[in-house]
Amino acid sequence: MLRLFYMGALGAIFSVLMSVFNLTTETSVIGLGVLFFILLGLYLFDLMNFDIPRYSLKNYLTIIFLNSFFFFIWFLISSDFWLIIFYFLFTAIIIFLRSMINIITYRIKPVSIYGEGELKENLEKSLGRLEGYRYLKFSGNIDELEEFVEKNDIKLLLLGKMRLEENEIEKILKIKLRNTHVMGYLDYMLEIEKKIEVSYINEEWLLNAYGFEILRSKFQNKIKRVFDIGMSITIGLMTFPVMIIAAIIVRLESPGAIIYSQARVGENEKEFFVYKFRSMRQDAEKDGAKWAQKNDPRVTKFGNFMRKTRIDELPQLLNVIKGDMSFIGPRPERMVFIKELEKQIPYYGLRHMVKPGLTGWAQVMYPYGATVEDAKNKLEYDLYYIKCYSLYLDIIILFKTLKTVVFGKGR
Repeated sequence: MLRLFYMGALGAIFSVLMSVFNLTTETSVIGLGVLFFILLGLYLFDLMNFDIPRYSLKNYLTIIFLNSFFFFIWFLISSDFWLIIFYFLFTAIIIFLRSMINIITYRIKPVSIYGEGELKENLEKSLGRLEGYRYLKFSGNIDELEEFVEKNDIKLLLLGKMRLEENEIEKILKIKLRNTHVMGYLDYMLEIEKKIEVSYINEEWLLNAYGFEILRSKFQNKIKRVFDIGMSITIGLMTFPVMIIAAIIVRLESPGAIIYSQARVGENEKEFFVYKFRSMRQDAEKDGAKWAQKNDPRVTKFGNFMRKTRIDELPQLLNVIKGDMSFIGPRPERMVFIKELEKQIPYYGLRHMVKPGLTGWAQVMYPYGATVEDAKNKLEYDLYYIKCYSLYLDIIILFKTLKTVVFGKGR
């Protein structure tokens, strides 16, 4: 909501300034494009993150650079002297507004954990990565918890315990009714970490869990299909020159096919052939199927670049148009690996309830990895996506993927 408010406020201020300086219609149209790219730059460089206590000097310098770059292009096209004053005013307003929102909204939240063992350790690790929380360790018993919460003004109490005894429920409920937010372990992981921990769920949890609308809503699936086709055609047209250049380089760098197809598992465990620009040597699997790995020696030099920028996956736009894949969803895996993973990871097959995607929540939230533990962690993000699917979440993933492509953070 803060991001939407911030973007809306900047858009309104930008419009007011264009009116004040009485810019021509042609100059104003170019200005709207400049505003779009400035807002996109603010997002890509994490300058719309309001969960931090303050901006660093680097953040402010990045804002100034973004504005300077796009306003300079605008000035070169329009040659309007007033754009110089416009630039200084708008840059000052961006910095001032962003700083004021931070001052008004940012609050350190005292938080504690009731419980012990692995769940408590997981929560402590998670809190250690987050801004905005001041963790106060509780080491007493349930009879001392209420006094501890009141004395330290605890705003959030996390439960590092899956099942509570009757007296624990009674005392923690009393704490909750006194204006302290109490959150269970699975709810914390779902709401804060944006994933579903498969090690601690069961059939009963799946039965009672809300969400999973994408599995039964025909309307949402039609909207998603329209989104898939629209994005595939748009991105296909935009990246067509890139694909032509990539195809030429792949052909020149090493012998073999430019595009290769490989059987992958899709919705309802039906296999289909996925298309990719070849990023490995032609004999990469002469000894059989192998897990891909970081700094894989089988990957060519240009193949490594394509993987980091996701260029190798652009031919999968055809898979999306054909309906084998969605633009966004769990990444498709090979049957030989799925059979192995289903034996070791609970509920791994649930990711096949929806169409696989060209990009997905797991891809933008979890770094590249090629172990069973990595597959488990990615599954937790995939299940979150299936449970909490919305068009808004698809758009968030799209922008996060764009950030991955721009900064070459892919595998």
